[in-house]
Amino acid sequence: MSTFDRRYEQISRSELEQMQLERLQALLARLRRNVRRYREKLGDFRLQSLADLPRLPFTTQEDMVESFPYGMFAFPLREVIRLHSTLGPGGKPLVIGHTRNDLALWSRLVARQLSASGVTANDVILISLGGLTQSGAVGYVRGAELIEASVIAEDPLHIDYQLAMLQNYRPTTLITTPTNALDLIRAIEQRRVDPQSLYLRTVLLSRPVDRETREQIASGLFAAVRCNFGLGEILDPGLCVECEVGLFHIHEDQFLAEVCEGELVITTLAREAMPLLRYRTRVAAELCHDQCACGRTGVLFQPGPRLDHRHQVREISFYETQVAEVLAQTRAAGLRFHLTPSERQLQIALEISEDYFASAMWPADDPKRSIEAELLARLGLPAEVRYVEPRAGSGPAA
Repeated sequence: MSTFDRRYEQISRSELEQMQLERLQALLARLRRNVRRYREKLGDFRLQSLADLPRLPFTTQEDMVESFPYGMFAFPLREVIRLHSTLGPGGKPLVIGHTRNDLALWSRLVARQLSASGVTANDVILISLGGLTQSGAVGYVRGAELIEASVIAEDPLHIDYQLAMLQNYRPTTLITTPTNALDLIRAIEQRRVDPQSLYLRTVLLSRPVDRETREQIASGLFAAVRCNFGLGEILDPGLCVECEVGLFHIHEDQFLAEVCEGELVITTLAREAMPLLRYRTRVAAELCHDQCACGRTGVLFQPGPRLDHRHQVREISFYETQVAEVLAQTRAAGLRFHLTPSERQLQIALEISEDYFASAMWPADDPKRSIEAELLARLGLPAEVRYVEPRAGSGPAA
């Protein structure tokens, strides 16, 4: 097996639990001292053992929204040297901060992931995640630099340019989204390029995929495929690694993981700028403490579907309320609609009555194209709008 921090990745369970207890006690002291919201929730509670964990309060996305932008920070803003945002409930932004130490830790956690994927100092890495996932790209750059791999510091947004870079720069590792990987395979097939003529050894995907998609990408790019799972509020990448056995291990020296009523709950044990106590991730999950053949002792983690109303199209996350807000500013305002997300685009069915058609100049006054353009411009969502007859008691109005 390839490990970057063997001490922590193969730590014994007894030593790990003692470390978690000490870090959790220190975390509670910092939260009580520096974050008013936690001080009010914690009161004078004192943690004696990890068995007391269920007695601690949860943190929710609503807490983060109410504390926007910096109310959850445990360090002064002058010491927070990196800020980025992630998607919160209903499309509201959540601000995440990092101190210098947070960034150094992030680098090490991503280096663990890259090492688990077989990446070494001899590799050349091409990161192609697109403009909407730049915080993830930064994490991969920092991790790659720590293991002294070469990084191509350019994200080729056009598929032809990306294929040319794979041929000319000869990267051995591609970090990308599943959608982009499939687009790249189609481009290779259309241009009659032999995938074995490329130099790729490893493709690291930005999110988990099913077995069929993994095999399609592996055969189409002639490379081993590994997957990432991350959360923008915690770390993405850096929360866990997928080992050579194909199982996810959470970095338990940094993240205390629970499953409560089927939902993954994470406590950040060492984060400085914005620590989170028992954060409800809104992601279904299963945890397993079985011994893994790879030798890592971090808890095995199987992510499931989201438990809220967040959807995803081409790796772009959104909520139905965001689509409703965009539609409300177009000629579709007041119309009921139905969403059908797919891998490549969002299908929107607008309920249109005969009276609506009679009041407009069709097809010259057809608003479909302008609606599609607004969704692309405001949310980055490729969408196709179609008209349907009104249905009794159907979904929300724009």
